[in-house]
Amino acid sequence: MSRFKIRCAALLAGISAALSLTGPATAAPAPNGGLTLRSDIAITARLHELVFTTPDLDAPTYVRVLLPQGYSSARRYPVLMLLEGCCNAAPQARDWTDPAKGNAEAIVGSAPVIVVMPDSGKGGFYSDWYNNGHGGNPRWESYHIGQLLPWVDAHYSTVAGRRGHAVAGYSMGGFGAMSYAARHPDRFVSAASFSGALDSNDPRAVSTDEMLAYLDNPVPGSLWGPRSTQEIRWRAHNPWDLAANLRGMHLELYTGNGNPGPSNKTYDATEGKDVHPQSVSMHNRLNSLGVAHEWHDYGGGSHTWSYWRRDLTQYLPGLMATFAHPPAQPEPFTFTAAEPRFDAYGYQVTVHRNSLAFATLSGVTRNGFTLNATTSATVATAPRYRAGGAYQLTITTPHGKTAQTLHATRDGRLTVTVPLGALTTNQPDIDAVIDRQSQSAIVTIAERV
Repeated sequence: MSRFKIRCAALLAGISAALSLTGPATAAPAPNGGLTLRSDIAITARLHELVFTTPDLDAPTYVRVLLPQGYSSARRYPVLMLLEGCCNAAPQARDWTDPAKGNAEAIVGSAPVIVVMPDSGKGGFYSDWYNNGHGGNPRWESYHIGQLLPWVDAHYSTVAGRRGHAVAGYSMGGFGAMSYAARHPDRFVSAASFSGALDSNDPRAVSTDEMLAYLDNPVPGSLWGPRSTQEIRWRAHNPWDLAANLRGMHLELYTGNGNPGPSNKTYDATEGKDVHPQSVSMHNRLNSLGVAHEWHDYGGGSHTWSYWRRDLTQYLPGLMATFAHPPAQPEPFTFTAAEPRFDAYGYQVTVHRNSLAFATLSGVTRNGFTLNATTSATVATAPRYRAGGAYQLTITTPHGKTAQTLHATRDGRLTVTVPLGALTTNQPDIDAVIDRQSQSAIVTIAERV
């Protein structure tokens, strides 16, 4: 049995006993958002341990920051957010720099990159928790994406924005890396998963994800709600379902198959039966969509640190090459989300409904876009038009074609109302939103002269 299984088995046994007696919108960046630095302790010349408080978490939270050798405010450095797996005691932020675990300081060596390693909860799953419809804490995604990354950019000499940010992690952290990258593709230029849990549509993943979330809150449905009634919420965070959003990034997937390998002499079911099939599923999904990525199915290997150290070592050269020559923002781009309000690459979409349902903005260029949604929506474009300029819009929907003239705002945006109306279907709502049944509106934009 792997160390992962041993560690979790005892914890889950206690949780099961207790249960027998009881029964985005994507995160927006905020320069402060209530995030407060409480302490900053230098562990070594390069390694600092920070403690924050934030309204998004109920207790102080730790972050370790590894600075480059010879760090100087006279130059700027890219940032790698390195995420943790499940089940480890707080503060999880220390594991990647523990020489017996991640050994990140030695692996990163002289690479000119700032490495940020935050807490994540024992089973936080890098999400704002549903809490059975009550919302509230923990809000890991809002904290990591909306507060911590902007704070790092504001307090260190970083290459800010998409071209200077990457995210990687192992196991649950592999899920977090790909979920964050897919939900916020305009924030990251690279993402990597080491033995990641990348497809919650796998039947084994449902029970595993729910059990691991119990480590933080033993109330069923706290994470994303019961899968039976909240499938759309699960899939709104699932890397497999959001894989098309990853186009244009430097992506790497690493996985073993659980068989004996260089550092394990026996079969590891966690790697072989749980995460390996999910990684394969994600690899196949990316292939089917034509999304470029590097695939490292290295055969024998267990769900242990010795392999994740090797994964990080192998990932770094490609990552640093990407930082040196970052790919441009995809043009045109596609972005899918289930939240009624979402943003991507400067475009802001508000779908006129209160419930979750997938919507896709695709074919987005300066000349227009296509929106697939279950009902009418408003799209505010990125600031890419001439301030005050007049633009002719043609909107083609299932109900016909309309034309209108809009003037760009001072910051060069156009705000377009897309009159789709409500989708009519005889199927239950959950089937409609999961199967992405929707209406399509094609919007073309041309400047009037």
